[in-house]
Amino acid sequence: MNEQSTGRHAYEHSGLHEGANRRYAAGGRLERAFRKKLATVLMVMMWVCVGQFHKAFAENTGAQVKVAQVDLYDAARQRPVKITIWYPAGQGCDGADACLAENARLDTGVLLSHGAMGAARNYNWIGYALASKGFVTVGLNHFGESWAYGTDKIDPTSVTRFWERPQDARFVLDQLQANTVGGVAILNKAVNWGNVTAIGHSSGGATVLALAGAAYDLARAKPYCQTEAAKADKSCGYIARRKGKNGEAPKSMPSFKDSRVKKLILLDPALGHMAVAESLRAIGIPVLLVGSRNNDFLPFETHAGFYAGTLPNSTKVFLTGDEGHFVYMDRCDHSYEAMGVSLCKDKAGVNRDAVHGRLYPAIFRHLFTPAPRR
Repeated sequence: MNEQSTGRHAYEHSGLHEGANRRYAAGGRLERAFRKKLATVLMVMMWVCVGQFHKAFAENTGAQVKVAQVDLYDAARQRPVKITIWYPAGQGCDGADACLAENARLDTGVLLSHGAMGAARNYNWIGYALASKGFVTVGLNHFGESWAYGTDKIDPTSVTRFWERPQDARFVLDQLQANTVGGVAILNKAVNWGNVTAIGHSSGGATVLALAGAAYDLARAKPYCQTEAAKADKSCGYIARRKGKNGEAPKSMPSFKDSRVKKLILLDPALGHMAVAESLRAIGIPVLLVGSRNNDFLPFETHAGFYAGTLPNSTKVFLTGDEGHFVYMDRCDHSYEAMGVSLCKDKAGVNRDAVHGRLYPAIFRHLFTPAPRR
């Protein structure tokens, strides 16, 4: 609810602003000093350049797309939540963070959840493309995992506190429906955030599945990761990082099902080894599921393949070449790795931009197909 938000800051996309990190204290006051870390600046500059490529793509379609960032604060959980908004840009309005164009879709919105240790801006290829077709697309940045808050805020053990992710999503939907933070509108027009398509990659896929009613038994992780079948599962590397009270999984998690989510798009979703099959079979909303068969990070049979065989109302798109787990992120050029797997370097013969181009038709078909009334 709006009273949970005690601080705000928004700005449109630019190279200078992307390099700055602002955070709010528990009382909601903005710290005056920007915290700048060289590694974060370099990474952000790289993603800004990638964003410019996708911005050019959007402009080639005749649409003007802008990006705004809004800093929210969930006082109930004492947790900041940065959101990145790609939107079709209009002109001539004041008093709002984002001025929507006349062609903006007001009947529906899109919510995006990044993978472990990532950020919303890793998915410009989705944000710009969707906004160019009128969809206001809001990317979450999960605190502790996302470099959007600065390297000094990254906590690798936060990956194991999965329950924070769907709570971030529900809080942001509340804020978007209220559409005002600190007396300033987020959007100049009301979008129907009760009709949401939720997109997620990797852990983000599991996050949006939780919003559709999926249940996860986190206690299954440790025994699974000790099996022979898990030797190729790079996600088990995160289990070893869990330590202390803050890393302990709750004995049971409440349901995070949110009726505002009407459709899902899952990009190589993770946590299949912890998903409760019965809860997946009960999900009735339309799902587009994309997975990499020859996976370099998440074994297909345990994760994307398991979801594909269990979700009852899903359309499947499988990449059958050498496309890996990180092909669903923007093209990039840095040396960062996740559990020894490069985030940027694909196998020989894999063109990441071409992969995205092949996925656009299925994504847009799913978006433009009305969800059945329930």
